[in-house]
Amino acid sequence: MFHNIYKIEYQQMNMKVFMEQYHFDWQNCEMVKAAARFLCEITDIETWVMEKDGGVVCVATLGKRYDEIAGIAADSGNLLLTYCMECLGMEFLSKGYEKINQMVHENTGFWLSKYHFLGEEESALMMKQMLQSEKKEHMVSVEWKNGMLRPLKSVIFSAKYQNQKESEECHNCSACENITCSFRKIVEQKNKLYENVDNRKRSAKAYSYGVSAIFGGEKE
Repeated sequence: MFHNIYKIEYQQMNMKVFMEQYHFDWQNCEMVKAAARFLCEITDIETWVMEKDGGVVCVATLGKRYDEIAGIAADSGNLLLTYCMECLGMEFLSKGYEKINQMVHENTGFWLSKYHFLGEEESALMMKQMLQSEKKEHMVSVEWKNGMLRPLKSVIFSAKYQNQKESEECHNCSACENITCSFRKIVEQKNKLYENVDNRKRSAKAYSYGVSAIFGGEKE
Protein backbone atom coordinates (compact mmCIF):
# COMPACT_ATOMS: atom_id res chain seq x y z
CA MET A 1 0.00 0.00 0.00
CA PHE A 2 1.27 3.47 -0.92
CA HIS A 3 0.61 6.31 1.49
CA ASN A 4 1.31 10.01 1.17
CA ILE A 5 0.33 13.44 2.46
CA TYR A 6 0.17 16.46 0.18
CA LYS A 7 -0.44 20.18 0.41
CA ILE A 8 -1.97 22.29 -2.33
CA GLU A 9 -0.04 25.53 -2.77
CA TYR A 10 -2.15 28.63 -3.31
CA GLN A 11 -0.07 29.35 -6.42
CA GLN A 12 -1.48 26.14 -7.92
CA MET A 13 -5.01 27.52 -7.70
CA ASN A 14 -6.24 29.33 -10.81
CA MET A 15 -8.64 31.60 -8.96
CA LYS A 16 -10.14 33.13 -12.11
CA VAL A 17 -11.16 29.67 -13.35
CA PHE A 18 -12.30 28.69 -9.85
CA MET A 19 -14.52 31.78 -9.52
CA GLU A 20 -16.11 31.15 -12.90
CA GLN A 21 -16.55 27.40 -12.48
CA TYR A 22 -18.39 27.74 -9.18
CA HIS A 23 -20.31 30.88 -10.18
CA PHE A 24 -18.99 33.31 -7.58
CA ASP A 25 -19.82 36.99 -7.91
CA TRP A 26 -16.67 38.97 -8.64
CA GLN A 27 -17.47 41.42 -5.85
CA ASN A 28 -16.69 38.55 -3.45
CA CYS A 29 -13.34 37.82 -5.08
CA GLU A 30 -11.18 38.96 -2.14
CA MET A 31 -13.15 36.87 0.36
CA VAL A 32 -12.87 33.78 -1.84
CA LYS A 33 -9.13 34.32 -2.34
CA ALA A 34 -8.59 34.80 1.40
CA ALA A 35 -10.47 31.58 2.16
CA ALA A 36 -8.41 29.74 -0.45
CA ARG A 37 -5.10 31.02 0.97
CA PHE A 38 -6.11 30.05 4.51
CA LEU A 39 -7.32 26.57 3.57
CA CYS A 40 -4.26 25.88 1.43
CA GLU A 41 -2.10 26.63 4.47
CA ILE A 42 -3.91 24.35 6.91
CA THR A 43 -5.24 21.51 4.73
CA ASP A 44 -3.44 18.23 4.16
CA ILE A 45 -4.65 15.79 1.52
CA GLU A 46 -3.94 12.31 2.84
CA THR A 47 -4.04 9.41 0.37
CA TRP A 48 -3.75 5.63 0.39
CA VAL A 49 -3.40 3.43 -2.68
CA MET A 50 -3.82 -0.35 -2.61
CA GLU A 51 -2.98 -2.49 -5.64
CA LYS A 52 -5.86 -4.75 -6.68
CA ASP A 53 -6.77 -6.74 -9.82
CA GLY A 54 -4.51 -5.04 -12.35
CA GLY A 55 -5.10 -1.60 -10.93
CA VAL A 56 -5.57 0.24 -7.67
CA VAL A 57 -8.13 1.26 -5.10
CA CYS A 58 -7.54 4.78 -3.79
CA VAL A 59 -8.73 6.67 -0.74
CA ALA A 60 -8.26 10.41 -0.30
CA THR A 61 -9.37 12.68 2.52
CA LEU A 62 -9.02 16.27 3.66
CA GLY A 63 -9.26 15.04 7.25
CA LYS A 64 -11.33 15.83 10.33
CA ARG A 65 -9.96 19.36 10.67
CA TYR A 66 -11.54 20.39 7.37
CA ASP A 67 -14.90 19.04 8.55
CA GLU A 68 -14.56 20.93 11.82
CA ILE A 69 -13.76 24.25 10.13
CA ALA A 70 -16.58 23.75 7.62
CA GLY A 71 -18.88 23.08 10.56
CA ILE A 72 -17.84 26.34 12.23
CA ALA A 73 -18.53 28.23 9.01
CA ALA A 74 -21.96 26.62 8.68
CA ASP A 75 -22.83 27.32 12.33
CA SER A 76 -21.90 30.98 11.85
CA GLY A 77 -24.68 31.34 9.31
CA ASN A 78 -22.32 32.69 6.64
CA LEU A 79 -23.76 30.89 3.60
CA LEU A 80 -21.25 32.34 1.14
CA LEU A 81 -18.25 31.19 3.19
CA THR A 82 -19.84 27.77 3.74
CA TYR A 83 -20.44 27.39 0.01
CA CYS A 84 -16.88 28.57 -0.67
CA MET A 85 -15.51 25.88 1.64
CA GLU A 86 -17.61 23.23 -0.09
CA CYS A 87 -16.23 24.27 -3.49
CA LEU A 88 -12.63 24.51 -2.27
CA GLY A 89 -12.92 21.05 -0.73
CA MET A 90 -14.00 19.59 -4.07
CA GLU A 91 -11.16 21.43 -5.79
CA PHE A 92 -8.56 20.15 -3.32
CA LEU A 93 -9.75 16.56 -3.74
CA SER A 94 -9.67 16.93 -7.51
CA LYS A 95 -6.04 18.06 -7.32
CA GLY A 96 -5.43 15.13 -4.98
CA TYR A 97 -6.49 12.73 -7.75
CA GLU A 98 -3.73 14.16 -9.94
CA LYS A 99 -1.17 13.62 -7.17
CA ILE A 100 -2.35 10.03 -6.68
CA ASN A 101 -1.86 9.37 -10.39
CA GLN A 102 1.67 10.76 -10.19
CA MET A 103 2.44 8.70 -7.07
CA VAL A 104 1.21 5.51 -8.76
CA HIS A 105 3.39 6.25 -11.79
CA GLU A 106 6.46 6.81 -9.62
CA ASN A 107 5.91 3.52 -7.78
CA THR A 108 4.73 1.26 -10.61
CA GLY A 109 5.61 2.87 -13.94
CA PHE A 110 1.91 2.86 -14.90
CA TRP A 111 -0.67 5.60 -15.15
CA LEU A 112 -4.29 5.31 -14.05
CA SER A 113 -7.23 4.99 -16.40
CA LYS A 114 -10.59 6.67 -15.82
CA TYR A 115 -11.61 6.66 -12.17
CA HIS A 116 -14.57 4.58 -10.98
CA PHE A 117 -16.06 6.12 -7.85
CA LEU A 118 -17.43 3.26 -5.80
CA GLY A 119 -21.05 2.83 -4.82
CA GLU A 120 -22.20 2.38 -1.24
CA GLU A 121 -21.80 -1.40 -0.95
CA GLU A 122 -18.50 -1.39 -2.83
CA SER A 123 -17.12 1.39 -0.64
CA ALA A 124 -18.09 -0.31 2.61
CA LEU A 125 -16.52 -3.61 1.53
CA MET A 126 -13.37 -2.01 0.14
CA MET A 127 -12.78 0.08 3.27
CA LYS A 128 -13.04 -3.06 5.36
CA GLN A 129 -10.46 -4.81 3.16
CA MET A 130 -8.08 -1.86 3.25
CA LEU A 131 -8.30 -1.54 7.03
CA GLN A 132 -7.52 -5.25 7.36
CA SER A 133 -4.56 -5.14 4.98
CA GLU A 134 -2.86 -1.86 5.92
CA LYS A 135 0.30 -1.55 7.95
CA LYS A 136 0.23 0.24 11.30
CA GLU A 137 2.55 2.99 10.12
CA HIS A 138 0.16 3.66 7.23
CA MET A 139 -3.05 3.56 9.27
CA VAL A 140 -6.05 4.53 7.13
CA SER A 141 -7.84 7.28 9.04
CA VAL A 142 -11.01 7.06 6.95
CA GLU A 143 -13.95 4.88 7.90
CA TRP A 144 -17.31 3.86 6.48
CA LYS A 145 -19.96 4.86 9.00
CA ASN A 146 -23.74 5.23 8.77
CA GLY A 147 -23.77 5.02 4.99
CA MET A 148 -20.96 7.47 4.21
CA LEU A 149 -17.24 7.99 4.45
CA ARG A 150 -15.90 9.86 7.46
CA PRO A 151 -14.30 12.44 7.44
CA LEU A 152 -16.96 13.82 5.12
CA LYS A 153 -14.48 15.28 2.62
CA SER A 154 -13.24 11.81 1.63
CA VAL A 155 -13.52 9.73 -1.53
CA ILE A 156 -12.79 6.16 -2.57
CA PHE A 157 -12.33 5.07 -6.18
CA SER A 158 -10.72 2.38 -8.30
CA ALA A 159 -8.79 2.61 -11.55
CA LYS A 160 -6.97 0.22 -13.88
CA TYR A 161 -3.34 0.52 -14.91
CA GLN A 162 -2.47 1.78 -18.37
CA ASN A 163 0.75 2.70 -20.17
CA GLN A 164 -0.23 6.20 -21.29
CA LYS A 165 -1.37 9.12 -19.19
CA GLU A 166 -4.90 10.39 -19.79
CA SER A 167 -5.32 13.93 -21.04
CA GLU A 168 -5.62 16.63 -18.37
CA GLU A 169 -9.34 16.95 -19.09
CA CYS A 170 -11.45 15.49 -16.26
CA HIS A 171 -13.12 12.20 -17.21
CA ASN A 172 -14.58 11.44 -13.81
CA CYS A 173 -18.20 12.33 -14.62
CA SER A 174 -18.77 9.34 -16.89
CA ALA A 175 -17.77 6.92 -14.14
CA CYS A 176 -18.88 8.71 -10.98
CA GLU A 177 -21.85 7.19 -9.16
CA ASN A 178 -22.63 10.27 -7.07
CA ILE A 179 -25.87 11.06 -8.92
CA THR A 180 -26.56 14.21 -6.86
CA CYS A 181 -23.34 15.97 -7.87
CA SER A 182 -23.99 19.17 -9.82
CA PHE A 183 -20.93 18.66 -11.99
CA ARG A 184 -21.97 15.35 -13.56
CA LYS A 185 -23.06 15.49 -17.19
CA ILE A 186 -26.15 13.41 -16.42
CA VAL A 187 -27.27 16.02 -13.91
CA GLU A 188 -26.68 18.83 -16.37
CA GLN A 189 -28.94 17.02 -18.81
CA LYS A 190 -31.56 16.49 -16.13
CA ASN A 191 -31.50 20.15 -15.18
CA LYS A 192 -32.47 21.14 -18.74
CA LEU A 193 -35.89 19.68 -18.04
CA TYR A 194 -36.50 22.54 -15.60
CA GLU A 195 -35.57 25.45 -17.82
CA ASN A 196 -39.14 26.29 -18.83
CA VAL A 197 -41.04 25.64 -15.60
CA ASP A 198 -41.97 27.93 -12.72
CA ASN A 199 -39.52 28.86 -9.94
CA ARG A 200 -41.09 26.53 -7.39
CA LYS A 201 -40.44 23.51 -9.57
CA ARG A 202 -37.00 24.77 -10.54
CA SER A 203 -35.98 24.40 -6.90
CA ALA A 204 -35.96 20.64 -7.55
CA LYS A 205 -32.75 21.01 -9.58
CA ALA A 206 -30.06 18.53 -8.58
CA TYR A 207 -26.97 19.99 -6.92
CA SER A 208 -24.14 18.47 -4.92
CA TYR A 209 -24.88 17.44 -1.34
CA GLY A 210 -23.02 20.38 0.13
CA VAL A 211 -24.64 22.99 -2.11
CA SER A 212 -28.11 21.50 -1.57
CA ALA A 213 -27.62 21.49 2.19
CA ILE A 214 -26.58 25.15 2.16
CA PHE A 215 -29.06 26.56 -0.34
CA GLY A 216 -31.92 24.07 -0.11
CA GLY A 217 -31.66 23.18 -3.80
CA GLU A 218 -32.56 26.73 -4.89
CA LYS A 219 -29.17 28.11 -5.96
CA GLU A 220 -29.39 29.58 -9.45
